[in-house]
Amino acid sequence: MPAQALAFELFPMVQFLSDSGKEATVFFKVTNTSLAPLPIEVTGVKRHVEFNNEEELVDTDELMIFPPQVLIQPGKSQTVKVQYTGAPKSVAESYRLIVSQLPLKASDVEQDTIQMLFRIGALIFVSPQSAQEQYTSKIILSNKKPNLQIRNTGSSVIELNKHNYSVSWQGETKRWNWEQLEPVLPMQYLIPNQQVQVSVESLLVN
Repeated sequence: MPAQALAFELFPMVQFLSDSGKEATVFFKVTNTSLAPLPIEVTGVKRHVEFNNEEELVDTDELMIFPPQVLIQPGKSQTVKVQYTGAPKSVAESYRLIVSQLPLKASDVEQDTIQMLFRIGALIFVSPQSAQEQYTSKIILSNKKPNLQIRNTGSSVIELNKHNYSVSWQGETKRWNWEQLEPVLPMQYLIPNQQVQVSVESLLVN
């Protein structure tokens, strides 16, 4: 049985919204890169994450999505509108836009063909207009090994690649930029109250 892999692309993979005004609306583009019609469903879920990338996804009615379902012809694209319609926020929060491929009707699929269904999730951050960046960075010991801990203590999203991080270690001050930390950090963004903790033993011996 041949496998029918219907591929598609979602762009962009990250969007930043305000909790009100014109900036509460953004657009995504889904492109059908396959040779067959692509039926998709688009939904939004809320992310709860506190440590590294250990996220919990829950249903939400705070995102209005249009169209929620659409059939995209081969080589064509579909624009998807996403608007935050929830209450004003005191701190930034995170969501995922989930684009799921739906199965084709039996009449549209060759006999004995297996359909492989794909799913892609983009990140959406919704922030209050008064959001402020604030974070801490320090070295802690985990199993007697030095770990870098970065915690978002503000009300805005922290883009880790836009900052340098200073820590004290054995009486010295160490300072790292994104280029040095990117190989060990498992993510690029921290929402309020989220922390990331990774081993930096290799960076301390250099």
